[in-house]
Amino acid sequence: MAEIILTFNTDGTIKKETKGFIGKTCVSDTKFIEEALGETSDRQYKSEYYDEQVEEQVRVRNRN
Repeated sequence: MAEIILTFNTDGTIKKETKGFIGKTCVSDTKFIEEALGETSDRQYKSEYYDEQVEEQVRVRNRN
């Protein structure tokens, strides 16, 4: 399950952290938050950002 965690600091800055996202989806899926909050001053990526999302495809063939 993907999570978005916002931390509001006393100095007025806001930290956005994501958990459970794979690959670059964390950026696209949270873009609306960054647009609502304003300018991004620093960005640090976790190792999950560099992982590739693997899609599994299964084919089922009827043997009749």
